[in-house]
Amino acid sequence: RNASVAGDGQLGNGFAFGWSQIKFDSYIATHLGDLWSSKDEKYCQLVIQSSATRDLLARNPSLGLSIFTSTHPQNENEWRKMKPGDDPLAHPFYPSKVTELLKLVSPHATSKELLEKVSNDASGSLPLHSGGRALAVAYLESALGISSGRPTESQSDPSYRGEFDERKADMHDELSYLLLEGVISERVDGESSEDSDLGALYRLKLRRLLSWPNSMIRSERLLTSLPTSFLREHALLLGRLGRHEDALRIFYCDLSSMELALEYCDIRHERKEEEGRKVRSSTLSECAYIPLVKVALNADSDPDRGVAAAIQVLALRRNVIDKSAALRLLPKNVPLSEMTRPFLIPAVVENQSQVRRLSVASALLRSRYMQLKKKLTEAQLKSQASLHTVPALQKLNLGEHLHSSKPTKARLVHPASSPNFPEVMLVKHFFSRHLVIQAQVMNVNSSQAYQDDVRTLTDVAFVVAESSDEALLPTLQVPLKTLPPRATGSAWCVLAASPQRLDGTAFLASELRFTVLEVDAAGAPLTFVEANAPGYGRPFVEELQDLEIRHTEFSRGKTI
Repeated sequence: RNASVAGDGQLGNGFAFGWSQIKFDSYIATHLGDLWSSKDEKYCQLVIQSSATRDLLARNPSLGLSIFTSTHPQNENEWRKMKPGDDPLAHPFYPSKVTELLKLVSPHATSKELLEKVSNDASGSLPLHSGGRALAVAYLESALGISSGRPTESQSDPSYRGEFDERKADMHDELSYLLLEGVISERVDGESSEDSDLGALYRLKLRRLLSWPNSMIRSERLLTSLPTSFLREHALLLGRLGRHEDALRIFYCDLSSMELALEYCDIRHERKEEEGRKVRSSTLSECAYIPLVKVALNADSDPDRGVAAAIQVLALRRNVIDKSAALRLLPKNVPLSEMTRPFLIPAVVENQSQVRRLSVASALLRSRYMQLKKKLTEAQLKSQASLHTVPALQKLNLGEHLHSSKPTKARLVHPASSPNFPEVMLVKHFFSRHLVIQAQVMNVNSSQAYQDDVRTLTDVAFVVAESSDEALLPTLQVPLKTLPPRATGSAWCVLAASPQRLDGTAFLASELRFTVLEVDAAGAPLTFVEANAPGYGRPFVEELQDLEIRHTEFSRGKTI
């Protein structure tokens, strides 16, 4: 209420309080801004309806506009942190009411302001003293975030909701029509196509809005309102509708500009790349430059010039264009010599260079992989080296440790079917309620004929296939995941034991199971396929001679 009184008449002059005008205006702007940011319906209505707001906008448009824009995010980080309810367009009525209020303002421009040079950059500010249209445009640009880095939104974003979508689209449409009116109204000579400095700035902002990824303009509606002379704007709207060849036809044929056509394709390509990074999809979309090749070949009145233009596109964008698709579009009678110097030779040289770069990168990554694999394998072998370091055994309640046997060499029932059969030493660890068999596997070849052909073993497991006495039953196996050449590791097998039920001697039928992995000279796998997949390696199951377990071995005093 005080602000309204201050803006109505005698007290509106800041000198009545001994203040300068700018100090008084700053006070009014701060007070009204606090009321607006409170989001209280009563206070917001007061700000919109107050004469103090209108007077401040007329006296100092920039300061008056800050009443409504001071709470808007100013950079991409602030937009990302913003809650959905804090979106400047979230309220169902206020954005449109503020826009209508600003459009009716007639700022009091000074002679100095009238002589100010207009920016020639689309991100530059409109001279707010030029009228209510400029104020409304500045407000909507701030609310939409077109100049402050609002992140690109996806249609799967939860902020895309029915009515809210429609309100957003209404505000985008409002901004596009305001910019279009600004271009038309600022023509230097009526229907002349030449723009004034201010009109040129409106046009740049209109084109930026039409090219903005977040734009929600209803393109078909705006397309019917554009004058026929607005060719670039027509092309941008056709592109928004997915009619890329029609858009490129305007750039290439009507505007005779290969530069603008390539710029259009470059923007499409960059957006495709960004979308591909965000959403990994196996679906291949058309190369952004192929429509331009088609337009050059089909729409040019001079076929030879069209072929030359198509080859030019291939040459200028050879690093990103789909080369095979573009070459298939060229007429069959095009001489190879026309493509050799501008396209084929540079493309071959670049591809060879890329092959070398990728080969070096592959070798470096393979080396890094081997280093990490070696460290991981060493850690795994160390963790399974002794009875008290195996994580799987520590989780079991094995009971009291009675003693451990001497290592004995495992012998095969039949000759080894694998030339890579390792040496195996067996150690039996007796507990009051369990028997733990440790298979110390040494990945070496005792056969002289195969000493130099030692391969990496994977999934090495010692398995008790059958027990002659129910007093000993297998319960757990702890295999070795990887055993490199000439390395030693331990596989474990745990049997639940009932010594009091064991009658005499029990016989355990055991096997050693492993997979021989194909590796190169450096020890790296030749293939990086998943385990058990075709080409992973050849599995083997070697039957070992039966183990004898006597009931007397579960007594104390046998420790070695």
